[in-house]
Amino acid sequence: SEDLLHGLRRYDLWGRIAFMEIKRRYRRTVIGPFWSTISLAILIAVMGTVGTGLWKQHPSEYIPFLASGMMVWLMISTMITESCSLFINSQHLFSRIRMDYSILAYALMWRNLLGFFHNLAIYLLVVVIFVPGLFNLSILWIFPGLLVIALNSVWVALLLGTACVRFRDVQQLITTILQISLFITPVFWPPQLLTGTTRYLFVDFNPLYSFIDVIRAPLLGKSPMLSSYAMILAVTALGWLATF
Repeated sequence: SEDLLHGLRRYDLWGRIAFMEIKRRYRRTVIGPFWSTISLAILIAVMGTVGTGLWKQHPSEYIPFLASGMMVWLMISTMITESCSLFINSQHLFSRIRMDYSILAYALMWRNLLGFFHNLAIYLLVVVIFVPGLFNLSILWIFPGLLVIALNSVWVALLLGTACVRFRDVQQLITTILQISLFITPVFWPPQLLTGTTRYLFVDFNPLYSFIDVIRAPLLGKSPMLSSYAMILAVTALGWLATF
């Protein structure tokens, strides 16, 4: 707990680390981190064209649904994936200076939140094209949604980062789980298409869907479901307990 509090106070340091990592990744590129935004835009355009016919959805409903879901999924999955190599790739920092371990987790969280806001430009374009006037006061729910995702990303980073230092196979396991989760979580497909037991498994009791819902629902002009916050509360409590 002392490490977490000290690390949180050093927002100047983890903010700088996050910025330097973004700069390092896109060094010698012309448009920098917006390459990620362009890739997401192409994916939305292709999957949106296929999905409207596959799921028999109107473009004005399906494209915003897909775009908002993909934005949140990209942020969450990237946070989880990068957590696995959090301490492995940062050994040089700890060998040079003494610092709190949580600083790296906060930097990971902040870096991916910045990426989300970059990608938000694509969603705004989608709204302008397909459903002008979509936003209402429900959009304010996006802020508590981002807050709970940020809070959970820190324990995920610390827990997976520590586990992968000791057990390198965990990283491969997490990658496989995320690949499967992308298709069984309502990111590409509307949740109302499932009924019965499969809906309980892949929608109602799917924590990834709950995290997506608290961001996607406000972007679609709706309020998140209370069941999503209940699921997130349980995941947050269990996750931090396991991390401690």
